[in-house]
Amino acid sequence: MKKLLSALFVLALCSSMAAANVPYSSNCVVSPCDALNGAVVCPDQPTVLTQTVVNMTIRNQANNPIPGAAVNLTFLNSTNLCICNTMIFNGTTDNSGKLTMTLRAGGCLNGVDQALVIRANATLVRNFKNVKSPDWDGVAGNCVVNLSDIVRFAPQSDLCFDFDNSGVVDLGDVVIFAAGYNPAHFCTKM
Repeated sequence: MKKLLSALFVLALCSSMAAANVPYSSNCVVSPCDALNGAVVCPDQPTVLTQTVVNMTIRNQANNPIPGAAVNLTFLNSTNLCICNTMIFNGTTDNSGKLTMTLRAGGCLNGVDQALVIRANATLVRNFKNVKSPDWDGVAGNCVVNLSDIVRFAPQSDLCFDFDNSGVVDLGDVVIFAAGYNPAHFCTKM
């Protein structure tokens, strides 16, 4: 009986230790993407747009941070997106379960399943259906925010410029577009 109890204790201990490294999506934070209901991406030269800096906190079901979690970002393979050669897709959380990544890209995926998928320790943390950039000429991103993008933006009717996914292109979206356009952002494609 003692051996059985010892084996059950070891099994329970191993199970709880394994669960400690399994992310629990509801307890994880992906900011500002959670508030925007999607991701804002933009070429990163000459500066990084604030909205493209993603701060993640990866937590388990007990709401404890997971240090050393392997985080991976995957964009939908689409001709609409232009990924900058400085884009990093993998990272590891620090001792507080935190990781910061910058989304360096152009283009638009509006309402598309798996536009941006975030996994930690191979567990799904987020599946965003919106990835939007000031670099959008109506066909694709080309890793340069330029005149073709402002021509598309000017009527403010293209929901690819609805960066907060509110259903309309409003003042908040204008501010994000303007930051990418002046100065004109660019990068070298991957």
